[in-house]
This record gives sequence, structure tokens and C-alpha cells, in this order.
Amino acid sequence: MIGFNDILQNIGDFARAQWTPGESTSLARQHEGARGERLTPSFDGTGNAYTDDDIRGYRTPRSPQRLSAREVKRRYERDLMEATRLIKAAFDGNSYARLMMRDAMRGGFREALSISDFPNLFGDVIDRAVLANYIETPYTWNLIAKEAEVSDFREVKRFRIDGGTGLLGATDSSGNIIPIEQGGPYGEDKLVDGLFSYRVQKYGKRMPFFWETFINDDLNAIKDTPARFGQGARRSEEYFVTKLFANNTTFFSAGNKNIVVPIGSYSATNPALSITALAQAMVILANQVDTTGQPITIESMTLVIPQSLKVTAQNILNADYFWANDQGGTISGSSSAQRLNVRNWAKNIVDLAVNYYLRIVDTSHGDTGWYLFANPNNGRPALEFGKLRGHKMPELFMKLPNSIGIGEGALGPGNAAAGMSAGNLMAPMEGDFDADAIHYKVRHVFGGTQLDPIMAVYSNGSGA
Repeated sequence: MIGFNDILQNIGDFARAQWTPGESTSLARQHEGARGERLTPSFDGTGNAYTDDDIRGYRTPRSPQRLSAREVKRRYERDLMEATRLIKAAFDGNSYARLMMRDAMRGGFREALSISDFPNLFGDVIDRAVLANYIETPYTWNLIAKEAEVSDFREVKRFRIDGGTGLLGATDSSGNIIPIEQGGPYGEDKLVDGLFSYRVQKYGKRMPFFWETFINDDLNAIKDTPARFGQGARRSEEYFVTKLFANNTTFFSAGNKNIVVPIGSYSATNPALSITALAQAMVILANQVDTTGQPITIESMTLVIPQSLKVTAQNILNADYFWANDQGGTISGSSSAQRLNVRNWAKNIVDLAVNYYLRIVDTSHGDTGWYLFANPNNGRPALEFGKLRGHKMPELFMKLPNSIGIGEGALGPGNAAAGMSAGNLMAPMEGDFDADAIHYKVRHVFGGTQLDPIMAVYSNGSGA
């Protein structure tokens, strides 16, 4: 009889064995080996076991015997029945083994990426090269949102305290501050608080590969998976902050006075981006007051635009001079009455941030809308983006294999190249025990909220 290991090794040939009745009975049955050699499937002197092996599992005999075709067929059928019995006995009562065999018959563990998942990458061609990754778009959220550290996953609360900063007394009908008469009472003031809250949350994903996939990766096309995860984490940050403000009609509203509308000598509503529209937005931002009605100052700001307005914005901010037909200059009909050649004041006040996610997040005005944010590090910010303390950066992981190597007369000889001594687990690139799968994982923890709406201005660019 043949052993169970021989059955597993030759199981494919039991199902494919080639024997045709009527072949010559004077010579032993001949098979063509995988490498072209002539092999005789017969038994050794005892008639109980095969000897030697070729690449397909056929056995090369030490002492070939001349068997009739009928005897070859009889012995093959006997071994096939015995193999079936042994396999059934091995898997009876072992549900895990049956599942493993089922998955193997179906093509292996499909939760990991195998060679077959990359037909173009691992195709049998002579001249191959992997295209470089796309150039990553820059992130801009740090120019408009204040970065904060939070201690845990519980709700984060941000309080605003206003009051006590107003004038030292009421005003009369002429706007004069009313003084306190001798012996008169002092007027009362009070503090007013506001509450903002959010929670940081965990985000991430994993990507498994089969060990064979890494072995075949001679172009190093998949070994940069951790770097790809890092790129995905940075993009997630930019996308998250963009969702906080893009075309948000609650944050940008007439009540908050942070929409570009007619003011003073400006008559446009939601104007398209221009030097005049930018000046109009700056006036609206500068006219904001605190809860006591007192003016505030905003010295530096950031213009946030989609990529479709990049040329327009750069023309505005990079110009050395421009002709002013209004705001100091005058124009009459089609001819200028007195045009001013003005040094570009905007280039020293306004920074530019091209947000490539605006057109993805805002499907209504993502190509025309533009925003003006006060510097988040000067005073009260419009937005806050929080990260978990001790875990501010994206964290990359590789699954530790749950297997120990056996060999060289010792348990777990280790991997000298990986610096692992005997008795340790296998190196991570050896894969896990069940399927030789190698797992990468990325984890990132962040959250955020809108804070003070008077620190930002928005125009959807529609002109209406």
C-alpha cells in the first residue's frame, strides 16, 4: 500500500492517469514524463510501493517488471480505491481539514492577493516595467484648520467665552458712551459661553498577499504597499477637512454674514473669482465683529480654490501691478476717467491653497466656488482638526506569522538573514501558517469640527 503523503503528492495523477485498453501486453505500459523521459508505472520487487518520482508524480521503478495491460489496470484501480479510503479516513471528523481541502479545491484563500490577481504584472514577457505612481496632490488643510491633540476617544469639547470686552458703558442716541454719575451704580456685564464638540475616530484598511506573489515580484511593484497606505492616509485627512466646509450652507449663511454679497460700493452676489471679488470678500471678512459688537482684526488669510481656478488665482496673486478702475480709480462708459496703476496689495496678505477635493466633495459648485479663511493660528480658528495623542501620524503594521519553522534537528531554526534566532516565529515575509499570506495594515485616528464661522467667507462663483 502507498502512504497518505504519497496519495496527496500523486492525487492529481489519480484523476488524470492515462491507460488505454488494448495497448501492447508484451511491454510494460509507457508514459511520457513531464520532462520528456520515458517512465514505466510499475512496482518494485515487493509489489507494494512505488520508488523515485518525476515532476508529475509518476514513479520510476528500480527493477522494472513486464506487466500485462490488464495487470497494470488492476493495480491502478486497487491503489485508487485505497487512496480514496485513506483520504476519507483522514478527513472524517476533522471539519477544519475538510474546509482547508475545500478551499484548496476552489483555488485557495481568496482573501489574499495571489499571482492570478496580477495577470499583467506577472505575465510571461521579456521587457517589463512598472509605471511610476501618479504625483500626489498637495494637502492644504493645515492652512485653514487648527491642528489639535486629543487624549482619547471620548467626546472633545471646545468652549468659547465671550463678554466683558465691550465698551465701558452704554451709548446715547448720538453714540457717545454714557459716563457714570457721581454716586451712581455701575452697569452690569456678563459672560456668554458657547460649546463645540467632536470625537476622533479610527480609520484604516488592510491588504493581504500570498507569499508566492512576493516571490514573483521581481519588479518590486507591490513592495511599496506601506508607502501607498501612507499616501491614502494623507488623502483621507484632506478629504475629511474639505467635507467640513465645502458648500456648507449651515456654516456659510446670511445669518453668519460670511457669504460674498453686496457691501459698500460692491454690488456682486457670489461673484466669480477676480481681484475685485477678492477685495469684496476681504471687506466682508474685515467687517466681522465679536459678540459684543466690537471689531476684530484679521491680518493674514488663505484663498482656497479648486484646480479649475488655479490660473486665475495665480494671475491675481503673482501680478506686480494692476489697473484699478474702481476702489480709487474711476471709469466712465467704455473709457477710463482715471485709472490707477496699483502695486498688488494681495500678494503680501493672501496665501494660495489649491484644494483638489473641492470638485469631488462639492458637486454643485466644486469648479467655481472659492473661500477665504483667516489664519487658523492667529486667534480663533474657523475649523479644528484633531488627532489622537501618541498616534498623530498614520501607523503601519505587518501581521506577525503564527508559525514556527522546523528543521536542522531543532524546533524553529529561525531566519538568520532576518536576525531571528532558533525557537522564534518565522520572519513576517514568510507569511502565516494557514495560507502563507502576508498582511499589511494601516491605522489612523482623527476627527474635527467647525468652530467660528466669522473667520471664513465663501462665494459659490455663480454670480447669483
